[in-house]
Order: sequence, then C-alpha cells, then structure tokens
Amino acid sequence: MNHLALRIRNMFFGMLYLTALAVAVILVYETLQLASKRPDWPVIIIGAEERPTATPKPTPTVVPAVLKEVVPLKTFPTATSVVPVPTVATPIPRTTGYHPKSGRYIVAWLPPSLSGGARASFDANKDILDEISPFWYSTNADGQLYGNRNDELVVLAHENNILVLPSIHNIGNYEIIVNIISDPQLRSRHVQNILDEVLARNYDGIDIDYESLDASVRPPYSAFIKELGEALHVHGKTLSVAVHAKDRDYGGLGGFQDWAVIGQYADRVRIMTYDYHWRGGGPGPVAPLYWVQTVAAYAATVIDPSKVFIGVPFYGYDWPPQGNARGLPWGDIEDLIEEQDLTVNLMQRNRDGPVDESWFRYQSERGMREVWFMTDRGLESKLEMIQNMDLAGIAIWQLGYEKPEYWDVIRKKLVQDPVLIQRSINPLLPEH
Repeated sequence: MNHLALRIRNMFFGMLYLTALAVAVILVYETLQLASKRPDWPVIIIGAEERPTATPKPTPTVVPAVLKEVVPLKTFPTATSVVPVPTVATPIPRTTGYHPKSGRYIVAWLPPSLSGGARASFDANKDILDEISPFWYSTNADGQLYGNRNDELVVLAHENNILVLPSIHNIGNYEIIVNIISDPQLRSRHVQNILDEVLARNYDGIDIDYESLDASVRPPYSAFIKELGEALHVHGKTLSVAVHAKDRDYGGLGGFQDWAVIGQYADRVRIMTYDYHWRGGGPGPVAPLYWVQTVAAYAATVIDPSKVFIGVPFYGYDWPPQGNARGLPWGDIEDLIEEQDLTVNLMQRNRDGPVDESWFRYQSERGMREVWFMTDRGLESKLEMIQNMDLAGIAIWQLGYEKPEYWDVIRKKLVQDPVLIQRSINPLLPEH
C-alpha cells in the first residue's frame, strides 16, 4: 500500500514538471515572436511616463548648464541665399599662429562685402592684421540671426592667420534687442543661436555691437554678456564687445554698459573712440586726442588694459550748413581737395587740449560745407598713447576707408614696438 502511494505521488510531480516546462517554452517562443515584430524605438522621458517616438533622438549640442533648459531655434533666416550650415562636428580645419602678429593687436571692422577698397586694403595689410569683424549679422524678434555671410572670406582669413569675429549689430533693431535681453528665456535662446552659428561656421568668436540702449537695460545687458562669454569660452571661442566711449560709469550713450562686467567676461573691449562730433551735430573734430586720452584713462581703471582696444576712425565727416553730415572715405576727401584746390588746415590744440585733426571748408549748392578727418600725426599720437598705457591695440572703423599713409604709421609704430620687444627680451637676460 505504501509502495503504490509512492509511485502515484512521483507520477503526479513528474506530470506537473513537464507541464510547467511546456508552458515556459511556449512563453519564451511568444516573447521572441513579439520582439521580432516590435520596432526599435528609443524612449523619451516625459514627466513620469515613457512614450515611444518614431524619430531617432538627435545628439544635443554641448553647451553650458545655463543653456541646457532652452531648446534652440533651428532655422537660420537670411537676407540672401547662403551655403548650407555645415555640421558642428566637422569644422574646416586650420592652424592659427600666435597673436598679435605685431607689437599690438591690429583689428578692423569690414563692410558686409569684401570688395573695392576693403579688399585692396585687406590684401595690402593681411600680413599685420590680427582680426577682422565683417559687419554681417542682425537679429529678429525671436533672437535668430540673419544677414549676409561669406564662408570664402573665413577660409581666406584663416589662410593668412587672421582671426574672424563677425559682428552682430542692432542698427534699426533697438527695441528688438531690448526685448530679447530682458526676457531670460529668450536671452538664453539668443545666446544659443549665436553659439551654434560660431561653431557651425568655424568662426574664432563673435563681436557684439549693440548700441544706443537706455541705461535702464544695464542689468539684462550685463546678464547677456555674462551668459554669452561663458558659453563661448566653454568652446575656446573669443567674445569681443564694442562699447560707447565714456569717461565715467554712466557717461554719454554708454550708461547701459557696465565696463567692469564686460571686462570680466569679454576678451576684447573695443571702445568706439570716434564721433565726438557726430553726423547729427555741428562740425568739429571726429576723435580729438584729448578726449580719447580721457576715455582710455578711465577704461584702464575698470578693465584689464590688455583687453582694451582704442577705436580709430578711418573716415571723415562732411557737414552741410544745416542738417546731418555724411561720412566720407579718404578717397572722396582727396577728390574734394584736388578738384577744388582747397586749403587744408590743421588743428593741433584747442582750449581742451591736443586735437591733431585736419579740416577744410568748401562751397556747395547748399552753402559752405565743413570737413574734418584724422591726420597722420593724429593717428601716431593715438598709437603712442596706446603704447604708453600698455593697451591691447587698435580697432579700425572701417577697412577700405583709409588714407594709405595711415598704414605706414601703423607699421612704424606698432609692428616694431620697442616696449614689447624689450618685454620679450627681459626673461632672457641674466639677473642683475
């Protein structure tokens, strides 16, 4: 009786094992069948849920943490057709040497198109130019960039060991810029768009030329410069900022620009030391030396002098009896002098100090007009001031407008700078 019960129990457990094994085999088979029919979808985490998407997840652009919460706008509106933006992962390779090439930095803004006098000046002086800033970009209300860019110029500059920092300006878009920088999310999106463009086009950095804003936007403007500087520096890119000339913190048009903040986050601070007498006012020197000296002296108290660039006007102004002046390149000024056999006067000083600018008057259909422009000696005086104060160099507005002799002065004073030559020799000399 006990033997029979034992056999019945063994048979029962054996059948139970075989049944469980068969069920397991069936489950594995059905699982494999379902898996073969399921598409290979990645999963995007949305809140606490997991939802499939049929689109592969793109690789995000590496940006500082401050930008990671903002989804960048992907479109790039432009005023003209352009070469498609290349991938950020494969920029055009290049090798850049030491800068500055000469004793001081020599940088220049360029017109949007490198043609005519600008191209001739570029070709003649590319051996000593350190940086160029083509005036290419503006921005729309969404913080997107638009304008006219030129990839061939970037390649040409890099082949000649010239850094490219295109300018983004706000001419005609003053309120748009205020709205962008005053909205933290839109401001960060604008920063992201700038960073994406710099990386995609293989620029060495960017130049910000946002002008004539109200002093009330000082905090958001400072926040913008800080965010942009940090974003660019993560990728080893350079930030240049054009600032209004001033001799005190809230002076002139530059009250919205906190030079202490800008000097901390920007690599270049280009002071627009020109338009002392401007096209909308009465005639007079465009950049009198005494004023430039005062502005430079103030700048050196709040910004590292090695970041300070003094703006140099390669243009002149021609004022009518009433109304706005017109800007003139040297070629037009020279034509006026020769055609009318005019006498050119020199103002070395006035009651405020040294001036070093030339001027003349001539008769026109609208009456007597007056023209002012920089002398060779005036340029030399500014370069001597830069050397004496040990500032970074000059920022020229703009390439192609100049009197050819200006370059002779620049080569004489900056290329063979005895201050920097001595500085380079000092570490090699024995202690004494």
